Amino acid sequence: MRADRRGLMPCTPQIVVGLLIILWGLTLTADNLGWVNARHVLAYWPVGLLALGTVMFARASDASGRLSAGFVLAVGVLFTGRQVFGWHMTFGLIWPLFLVAVGGVLIARSVGLRPQLTAEAGDRRRVTGFAFWSGTKRRITSPVFERADFTAVMGGVEIDLRGAGTAGGEAVLDLFVVMGGIEIQVPPDWVVVNELVTVMGGVDDRSTGLGDAKHRLVLRGFALMGGVGVKT
Repeated sequence: MRADRRGLMPCTPQIVVGLLIILWGLTLTADNLGWVNARHVLAYWPVGLLALGTVMFARASDASGRLSAGFVLAVGVLFTGRQVFGWHMTFGLIWPLFLVAVGGVLIARSVGLRPQLTAEAGDRRRVTGFAFWSGTKRRITSPVFERADFTAVMGGVEIDLRGAGTAGGEAVLDLFVVMGGIEIQVPPDWVVVNELVTVMGGVDDRSTGLGDAKHRLVLRGFALMGGVGVKT
């Protein structure tokens, strides 16, 4: 019996980005119909960064993820302040703060105040990962793995499923890739089903599982100018 792929989806960075794209398209359509002025509405684009950064931070599981989320939040706060309250702010004034944050993370790691980049999701049925201008690794060993969502924006994600099993014979990976890459390693007896939508990107599936395999991994999501690789 296959795992149930229906039900409520948790709020993920993919969902936030997808909603922002939909709102962008609806705003442009309303402008074409003469209902709104798209320029005035889209001037509040930093609010989207606030939403994205909040979700990223809430779901971050390592220092790299928190750093990326914090930077997105900071940019969103500052540019929203400029639009709403008239703050004098440009990207050139705030990007050095990112260097400060990077240096702080490096120092914290060197004295043992932060976990290592590689994390293991032992008995967790659902896993998440986000890489923004960074890289992250996830090793999943749960015997009842069901679902995971991973996002790579100008970054890379490595997923190791060789020690995992599925709860009902099927697991789902929701992937969102923009100018980045995701590499997935699966057991030799897993069959991979590709349902990804790719634009100026691609999926390289080198897994060895056959169609009647006991476990099935379904890849869903979107890849723009990015790639997904699968190997045994």
